[in-house]
Amino acid sequence: MPNYHESLLSLIYPGDRQACEWFKPAIQTLEQQWPWSAAQRQKVIIRTDAGLGTDANINYALWRHFQVLMKGFSGKRTQAWVKQLAQPTWLEAGGQGRAITPAPMALRFGRQTDNYLLRWLSAKGELNYASLISSLLALDPVSTLRLYDGRGADEGEIGSDKSGLLLPKRRKQSLVAQEALILLTDVAHNLLAWLRPWALQEGPLAGFGPKRLVADVLSIPGHLEFHQGRLAKVALWQAHPYAEPVQLALVRLLKYFDLPAVIAKGSPSEP
Repeated sequence: MPNYHESLLSLIYPGDRQACEWFKPAIQTLEQQWPWSAAQRQKVIIRTDAGLGTDANINYALWRHFQVLMKGFSGKRTQAWVKQLAQPTWLEAGGQGRAITPAPMALRFGRQTDNYLLRWLSAKGELNYASLISSLLALDPVSTLRLYDGRGADEGEIGSDKSGLLLPKRRKQSLVAQEALILLTDVAHNLLAWLRPWALQEGPLAGFGPKRLVADVLSIPGHLEFHQGRLAKVALWQAHPYAEPVQLALVRLLKYFDLPAVIAKGSPSEP
């Protein structure tokens, strides 16, 4: 399972237009929420698949001083480049026939970039190709491809949200209602992301993914007690198989914030 990272921003756009049309508005919203300086943006790498990688979007990201590692949008250009390769030197970079080679021509953007062709085998054993635009000039081709492949962790986390937070089962017709659900999902996602370094770095729950945490751990029966508006006691059903690991995790969580914690044992049949 990939590391579960904090989500900075989630946006919903109408589905009757191509995703590449929303790249610029999404970046603008991101910068409004996180007003990084130009020097800070130079340390941010934008990794996207081909659906967002139009020349205009790549140029916009470079103009805003971001680093790019983006697949090219144009499939026709990619196929033309494949045909133009005289004696390509494909560099293998992992299984499934994954390989990379410099593109036969250099594209001109607002900043200097390296242009590559990618190759891999589909599930049906067919060769697929894509172009990759990179502003990370210090990296060699294989390192560039491996860094791009790192975005697969993002796909893994989206999949974890779908299964663990039941995202596909939330059907809403209204765009506003969908946005509200996405925001709630982001809150839940980030709570799980924070819980791991704060409380679950060790013990039997350390390897649990979002689905098991939601279904088996955070659903433990019990009750909360408050005193003068502040949480004073967390009582867990002692007979639950994960009651003790969660109890220890809660103690670690309180210690993380320098808060006192007292463990009290109850009877097996009571919280």
